[in-house]
Amino acid sequence: MLMKTNYYLSSFFWSTVSKILNAILGFVSIPIFLDVFGKAEYGIISIAMACNAYMYVLDLGMNVGAVKYYSQWKSEGKFELIERVTRTNITFYLLISIINIFLLFGLFISGEYIFSVSSDLVPLLNSCFLILAGFCVLNWLGAVFYQLLVANEQLSYAMKVQCLQVGLKFLLLFVIVRCHISVITYFFLYSLIVALPVFPYAYKCMANSYLRSIVPAFYFSDLKKVLFYSISIFALTILQVTAVQSRPIVISMFAENGELMVADFRVVELIPSFLIVLCGMFSSIFLPKTSSLVAKNDTKELCSFASKWTLRTSILTNFVCVPFILCASDVIYAYIGSGYEYLSVWLSIWCMTVILQIHTTPGNAIILAYGRTKPLIVIVFLACFISIVLNISLLGQFGVGAAIISYLVYVIIIVSQYYFYYYKRVVHLPSMRMLKGFVFPTLLAFSIMFLCLLSEKVVPEIFTYSNRHEAIISCILKVGVWFVMYAMALQFTGIVNIKDVIGYFPFEKKNRL
Repeated sequence: MLMKTNYYLSSFFWSTVSKILNAILGFVSIPIFLDVFGKAEYGIISIAMACNAYMYVLDLGMNVGAVKYYSQWKSEGKFELIERVTRTNITFYLLISIINIFLLFGLFISGEYIFSVSSDLVPLLNSCFLILAGFCVLNWLGAVFYQLLVANEQLSYAMKVQCLQVGLKFLLLFVIVRCHISVITYFFLYSLIVALPVFPYAYKCMANSYLRSIVPAFYFSDLKKVLFYSISIFALTILQVTAVQSRPIVISMFAENGELMVADFRVVELIPSFLIVLCGMFSSIFLPKTSSLVAKNDTKELCSFASKWTLRTSILTNFVCVPFILCASDVIYAYIGSGYEYLSVWLSIWCMTVILQIHTTPGNAIILAYGRTKPLIVIVFLACFISIVLNISLLGQFGVGAAIISYLVYVIIIVSQYYFYYYKRVVHLPSMRMLKGFVFPTLLAFSIMFLCLLSEKVVPEIFTYSNRHEAIISCILKVGVWFVMYAMALQFTGIVNIKDVIGYFPFEKKNRL
């Protein structure tokens, strides 16, 4: 039992470290790219990466299904079956990589007609597609060995490899600053670093005898069960991935000077992505807990869990996200300098979307624990379709803001389904109590934020700045005032005891839920 606990703690620690390092890398890299390469070139890189990221839907959900069945068969002692399926999985991923290569070659041939980019930047975009195609096989095979490592409780090893990979990316940033390498050279070295984990993953699998041979096999009758299970997950995954990954692709296809607008999108995207990682860091504790309560059919405790944790998640999300709404223009100025302040309104709207999205994490864990996802697939399809149409139709009026507005609409549709259908009719949760647990602390947080903004208008000399250092000081002052006032307001109104929120998150005492 102790070894099992140590494994989970180690996995959680290294997974958290990997996420934080990646978030820091993204935060540090954008100003360097804009300064060294330029906005247009950075936009071209972003378009290529967005296209390649979307192609990961070709996985068909196998990344989840394989881990599930490998773990199950391992506990049943079916090691020969794992060997056959893993080697067949290698064949499966080789086929996927070939499809991926053909798709990238298609973009190479027709990219100048598909994407709205400057004609002088088309060769750069085509070169990026060729580089990505060259590393397809290594990238996809890495997934095979990663799945096997996770199933054999070697997640911490995989996360350590990924941390090392991030370290190499930081080193590459240093090379960019010191040596001023070309965009193509950078993209090639970056793609190489992304592909490298396949080698330590494969070595670990072979050294620990998780796999005796890496020669592709053709036991598709054994793989069929895993594939069918994975495809049931794939339907939901592809819609969710489309809603997220299609936004920069749509911008690059339908906007004028698509590479510049995609660069703006990446600048705005960075902070919300970091907030999602930060707010969702402890969400992994919810699914095991809710699965246990569902298995016990303990409706009373499940309702208590849903209400209490919706409230706490909402408060903690407000603490993390509202400061960036309060200081949106200051943050952008301090981050990448003047000339990008027009993005502050879109940063604010995106941070509001994160608050709305993350507060449903406990309820979403309960829905997944029940496993009734068919209605969710229908509504996600509808939301995804509406989001893409809005993104395209609003581009002319709102520019990069079209992607943020369309995603907000997508989140509103999904969250509305949770409250008006899933919570009430499927899992029988106290939806109104959960809604109040979100609305009350959030309204309080925004009310205090508006008071802070009003005080900024009354005494502007305190919050004015002329350089990045002064902008940072202005942010610290405003956030400090808001933070103290919000904490006091939560305590005074009796919404929650702040000590309880801090003391019970992310792990609760045994005598409390």
